[in-house]
Amino acid sequence: MRFLQRADWSTGAAPTKVVPHPITSKGQGVDLVVLHHSVTGQSPSTDRARAIEAYHQRAGSEFFDIAYNYLVAVDGTAFEARGPYTQGGATGAGQDKLSLSVCAIGNFETSHPPIMLLDTIGELLSDLVKTGLVKPGFKLQPHSDFKATACCGAHLKTAIPSIMSRVGSTPKATPVAAPPNTYSCEQKLRWIEQILAM
Repeated sequence: MRFLQRADWSTGAAPTKVVPHPITSKGQGVDLVVLHHSVTGQSPSTDRARAIEAYHQRAGSEFFDIAYNYLVAVDGTAFEARGPYTQGGATGAGQDKLSLSVCAIGNFETSHPPIMLLDTIGELLSDLVKTGLVKPGFKLQPHSDFKATACCGAHLKTAIPSIMSRVGSTPKATPVAAPPNTYSCEQKLRWIEQILAM
């Protein structure tokens, strides 16, 4: 899995609001991960991630930032979106404060998820368990379990057991405290410049 932190791929656009995750920001793990799909094309993956960022941050958007905590691409790249210490905004129904959200880039109502995508989601989830951000024995559920939607797509939904088989058995990890600063100085400076230019 290739993992890119937000500062490594983002355009540097600042979220208009940041809500600390009520569980992970206190050094505890969630027991629910909600799976989404972007209903977009699949590649090139960094361009798609930036397009999702721009769409969710556009004027009049209901989101303050990318709605998801993580994005995962078919080429095996995982992207930090809001990250684990910020409450997501993708699931609704009161679930964002209880869960982390992972969005697969692509439309899996019409296409089948490739093995590399499933492997990457499984590896990402394993890493989140190992770091204590997700509890061992967590549930992975589709967005449609919480809202009247086809998300995360029929083909990805049926692959959830296969994803979970990739997570494997991981011993209970020691939760990690939220870092005091998850953005680089360079990214913060770009945000300040954007705000002053408004």
